[in-house]
Amino acid sequence: MSPHPRLSAIRNQLHQNPPARVVLALGELFPLDEKQLREQWRELVAGTPLADLALTVRILPAQQQCMVCFLKYHPQKKETACPQCGSVGAKILSGEELYLESF
Repeated sequence: MSPHPRLSAIRNQLHQNPPARVVLALGELFPLDEKQLREQWRELVAGTPLADLALTVRILPAQQQCMVCFLKYHPQKKETACPQCGSVGAKILSGEELYLESF
């Protein structure tokens, strides 16, 4: 499996000046879960100065808003159905992120 492009971009950004540790922010709805992210990171940095870097992953909670009743809610098991009215039309407010939080 090829690494996610955002993860590759983060690696490229850090490659110039390798820090001792890094914190990545990962949204609950991002296509990779924490385990997959760590596996892809290990593959990306193997044999580079970043291989010994301490990686911390902070999970960002997902939040959606129903487009029928406008309730803001945390989706359960990545489900989009509104817990109040049952509508499946939801706007994702947060949870799809992957970014370099600190280093």
